[in-house]
Amino acid sequence: MSILGYINKCLWLLKWKMKKKELKNCGNDCYMGKNFNLKSPQYISIGNNTHFGKDCQVCAFDSYRGIKHTNTPNIMIGDNVTITDHCYISCMNEVTIGNGCLLGINTFITDNFHGNASFDELLIPPDERSLYSKGPVHIGENVWIGRNVCIMPNVTIGNGAIIGANAVVTHNVPDNCVVGGIPAKIIKRISKN
Repeated sequence: MSILGYINKCLWLLKWKMKKKELKNCGNDCYMGKNFNLKSPQYISIGNNTHFGKDCQVCAFDSYRGIKHTNTPNIMIGDNVTITDHCYISCMNEVTIGNGCLLGINTFITDNFHGNASFDELLIPPDERSLYSKGPVHIGENVWIGRNVCIMPNVTIGNGAIIGANAVVTHNVPDNCVVGGIPAKIIKRISKN
């Protein structure tokens, strides 16, 4: 490793140690990849042995564009979770990710939208619209989420589910099911038999 590489690694470790102290809770043996970004870390809990790849963002919004929300955001990520490169989690309500989950590259999870799709709001640029949540996102344990998956608000994904690459999840997913497509639909139910 070059001297410059070593210095950059040391700076990154120092930055991570500072960010870790700002989190609501942070377990042991957590790792954050290069260019990791946290917004409002005081609302974020991370379990033990949880790893993030490079360029990930975990954002909790208690306000947007100067407007304070009535609810407090809550992001809870369990133990032994692997969140790979370029994942983005956006929360103004609640997002939970259970133990043992694997999120593929470029996964997007949100419990909110820009605007509530009313006609009057269509006259406002999307980035200037208020954030609205249709409900929390709950992801069970040992869920495998493929590359480029989008998980939308008000969705619960059951334990052991597999979400196929490029799926857009707009409805609840039962335990032990494989889903895929846009919108995601059940492809297979997995049972002991």
